[in-house]
Amino acid sequence: MRAFFVSHTHWDREWYRTFEDFRGRLVDAVDRVLDLCALDDGYRFLLDGQTIALEDYAEIRPGRIAELRTRIGEGRMAIGPWYVQPDSLLPGGEAHVRNLLLGRTAGEVFGPVSRIAYTPDLFGHPAQFPQLFAGFGLRAFVYWRGHGNEIDGLPAEWNWVAPDGTALLACHLGRGYFSAALDPANDLDQAAEASSERARALADRSRSNAILLMNGLDHQPPDPRSSSLAEAIAKKTGFRVERALLEDFVDAVETSAVPRLDWSGELTGARVAPLLPGVWSTRTWIKLANRAAETELTGWAEPFAALSARLGGTDERPALRRAWRTLLPNQAHDSICGCSRDEVHEQMRGRFDSALELARETVARSLAQLAGNPERRPPWSVDWDVAVFNPSPYPRTDRVRVPLDPHPWMTTAPRPEDMLHPVLTLELTQTSYTADQQPARVLPAQTGRVTLVPDRPGIDVEFVAENIPALGWKRVSLRRSDEEIVEDRQSVAAGHPDASIEGGELSVAVNETGTIRMRRAGQTFDGLLGVEDVGDRGDSYDFDPAGEDDVRVEDVEVERVVHPSGIRQLLVTRRLTVPARLEPHRSARSTDRSPVTLFTELTLAAGVPRIDVRVTVDNSARDHRLRLLFPVAEPVTEFRAQTTFGVATRAPGSRADADWVQRAPETFPNQGFVCLGGLGVAAPGLSEAAVIAHGPGHALALTLLRCVSHLSRHDLTSRPGPAGPGTETPGAQCLGRTQARLALFDPGDVRAANDFELGLRGVPCGDEAPLAEGAPAFELSPPDLWLSALKPAEHEEGLVIRVLNPGDESRRASLQLFGQPATGNPVRLDESPAAGQEDPSVPPQALRSWHLS
Repeated sequence: MRAFFVSHTHWDREWYRTFEDFRGRLVDAVDRVLDLCALDDGYRFLLDGQTIALEDYAEIRPGRIAELRTRIGEGRMAIGPWYVQPDSLLPGGEAHVRNLLLGRTAGEVFGPVSRIAYTPDLFGHPAQFPQLFAGFGLRAFVYWRGHGNEIDGLPAEWNWVAPDGTALLACHLGRGYFSAALDPANDLDQAAEASSERARALADRSRSNAILLMNGLDHQPPDPRSSSLAEAIAKKTGFRVERALLEDFVDAVETSAVPRLDWSGELTGARVAPLLPGVWSTRTWIKLANRAAETELTGWAEPFAALSARLGGTDERPALRRAWRTLLPNQAHDSICGCSRDEVHEQMRGRFDSALELARETVARSLAQLAGNPERRPPWSVDWDVAVFNPSPYPRTDRVRVPLDPHPWMTTAPRPEDMLHPVLTLELTQTSYTADQQPARVLPAQTGRVTLVPDRPGIDVEFVAENIPALGWKRVSLRRSDEEIVEDRQSVAAGHPDASIEGGELSVAVNETGTIRMRRAGQTFDGLLGVEDVGDRGDSYDFDPAGEDDVRVEDVEVERVVHPSGIRQLLVTRRLTVPARLEPHRSARSTDRSPVTLFTELTLAAGVPRIDVRVTVDNSARDHRLRLLFPVAEPVTEFRAQTTFGVATRAPGSRADADWVQRAPETFPNQGFVCLGGLGVAAPGLSEAAVIAHGPGHALALTLLRCVSHLSRHDLTSRPGPAGPGTETPGAQCLGRTQARLALFDPGDVRAANDFELGLRGVPCGDEAPLAEGAPAFELSPPDLWLSALKPAEHEEGLVIRVLNPGDESRRASLQLFGQPATGNPVRLDESPAAGQEDPSVPPQALRSWHLS
């Protein structure tokens, strides 16, 4: 038996300490690695599979960069392929692609980048990971967590088959990434005995006559006794123990003559290692902020930067790279999961803000160039034309909200009193505007807009824009109305027939308790947006129930708004009370209660086949989980949910978990929408969902808040032992306001979920636009193919188009760029040439990419 002894450290960039606290220790650790390489010719080291650690080190030790490059070039140190070790299930699929692209770019500055997908401590893995990793030419996947009962039929090395049929070697770290860890306080002989016992257990599961012994642990610096430990293990086991890197082990497995077993599916079990699924809902604001930044980049900034550059516009790739470099550190698993100390997550806010702001400004520049670069960027005149843009690869009708600002950003006036333009007048306080001579709605400016003069704030104009071409734009004239346009706004009683709105085949009414009843094409869904609130004695890693659902509806207020533009709204305020906290013994909820207020905005617009929902919760209670419920009258045996690069068919309930180290999760990670029983619910950024028994049928339960007091606890019923330090985290109680956007749609066309998330956008337009008005810039058909990416190429000129087929039948992709058939060279996810993919057909569950030079 060959035992490959891999010295390493698992380096959470931030967790129970902040980034800079940990960076000091990282610098010491890498210093020691380089020193050991100089002293011991056989010493080799794995730097945790993430290249951002190299950048973090090099900023503090620029004098050792040359030495670092030498050791990497000699094959003494393994780096990458990730930029950061992300959570597997919370970021979107395209974010993982950008992570690996940047990981390779950042790593190659220092030397060759590893081709092993090393994920030692991530909390489960999506079924499409083999396709993702194969798209970067990676050879194998090395992991610890995620196995359920399928492990009974699998050896340590097996073929993981993605839904599209792509197979990748998977190597399970059966005794964790610490099977040969050597704590500085440990006696060497004791460590050798424990490691040898683990080595024998690993050998029992190996079919390739090779095992991995991982000599390291979280934030553990390299130990100069590691060579002695390897020798001691060899003596105790009789195994051939080789100090090595992961590539050496994979070489041995690949050359083994023993056939490997195949298995398909996601890895979200906890048979042999805790999964920690509560992280899907810890600190909801993080998941919402991440989704917003990803959507801005992949849905708006990249596509329109690519199209603008194609028509002679500015190369925005540096801005896009900077935005991704800022966002990706927030996707490190202890960061995006919300399971770090409060100071870590407060520092994340700035990175989220910077990434989103840079992405938005990049979008603004690209749209302005495509629309003709008008002189006034924020419009301060009253009558003007707007270019309404559509980011989808098919024509759309939807609401659009356009900002009107009453001033320029700056002038060159010599005197301070002349700094504001004379057109700053009272006209912008009027309430009546038209869009192409049809009524438009005037709203207060959205939060965050700059106001230079307190009594002259900007306003927003909202209207329904019809038939906006695919990734193109349409001119709309905004004008002051000579006649006052008045919306009908009235308070109505919940449950009264007037507490309802309708449009087309859709209608929605508010029940007495504040839940809603929706009718669509003869179907009725009642009790939607119900509230469940149970006690949570868990921590940032796991939900642990304490007490039953206990919500009291104290008051419901409803306001009905009908505007001549065809936009109708119901504004619902529910004042609830729930138990204020857990009792000190943590086995029951308190008898005193705290208010929780839910503000719900339901919107229907003419020609838009969905109901848009904005929910704001104002929370003052602690130690609880609050979920929104969407019941269907009949039981369901299966439902569909968006996942990483696809749509998964799932079944209600949890899996058999009698022999698991942690209870099987009843929840699942949500990547955008869930469809069950004729109801579609889009909930981007609400990452935890479940389908539960509810009355005679089932209900989708979306976690809006999960409020806990500690990073980790040791006394949970849902998990054995702690998952981290017992640090208090009052920020994880999520007090105050949290806002989420949802939509109800017909599951027969899941594109509605993407339409809702992306929206439309309006900017001032000029007279000579490079992109012709009314002409589609890019079209994709048939409609059951999804546009996954349209982006500037990484290192060459041109753009990259990526298409996903989420269905079960092959589809032939038809791409039209600026009205002409788009023909390009097939490329992998890493944008290198893809052999054998010249056919434009996209197999079931597959991704296909083309580079258009």
